[in-house]
Amino acid sequence: MTTSEQISAPAASPSLFTRLRLGLVGYFVKFGLVGLVGLVVDVSLFNLLSLSGAGWWSEPLVAKFISTSVAIVVNWLGNRYWTFRRDKRSDVAKEFVEFVVASVAGMLVTLATLWFTHYVLGFDSLLADNISANIIGLGLGTLVRFALYRWWVWSVKR
Repeated sequence: MTTSEQISAPAASPSLFTRLRLGLVGYFVKFGLVGLVGLVVDVSLFNLLSLSGAGWWSEPLVAKFISTSVAIVVNWLGNRYWTFRRDKRSDVAKEFVEFVVASVAGMLVTLATLWFTHYVLGFDSLLADNISANIIGLGLGTLVRFALYRWWVWSVKR
């Protein structure tokens, strides 16, 4: 083989699977792991507040608001410095505000689910609140948050 034949050989392009794994799937896996840490913080604090006795903080919507707010900060740190570290911005304050807005959108989904099952349907046990808020609501809210984080807060087009 001559030198000109070696130079003209086309380079193999990455497969669709490789591009997905390195792209969106990679982000989603890291996002999921950070989310698991946030989930442990959220669920633990929610149950601790709910079981702490009679106080304004033990009311289901207040307890969920507080626990989710703490988890938002934990998740921002994990997503900024790990999941989306290549896409983090130099304007940290603006990024944090956008992250909080996106997170609150997800929190509103969770709170709406909890409100509906607890106050409208009357499923008011701690188990029902956990299923509503920490499984159904959190699952739906996660989809909203992931989309907003990926395509707004840490958009690769910024």
